[in-house]
Amino acid sequence: MIRIRKPEVKVGEKVKVVEGGQEILLIYLGAGRYLAFDNKCPHLKCDLYKYGVLIREELVCQCHFSHFSVKDGRPRKGPAKEPLKVYSVKDDGEYLIIS
Repeated sequence: MIRIRKPEVKVGEKVKVVEGGQEILLIYLGAGRYLAFDNKCPHLKCDLYKYGVLIREELVCQCHFSHFSVKDGRPRKGPAKEPLKVYSVKDDGEYLIIS
């Protein structure tokens, strides 16, 4: 579990959270809702903060165009065979709890 101060971001913006050697990609959806994933694509470890794009219900790694479900991280399209780790995010006022 990671507890961070809530970042000041606009809808659709990404934030890279680095905590204890772990990198997590955080995307703000608006209305207190966030998505969180491992920041490295499981295919070839591309940086999703730099190359990841949210398109509807998928996070797309633009390195080699692997598509992952935002709900469970399963690869839907492209060369990736392993799922992307998805974290739950709880809005706790001034803080976010990522687990």
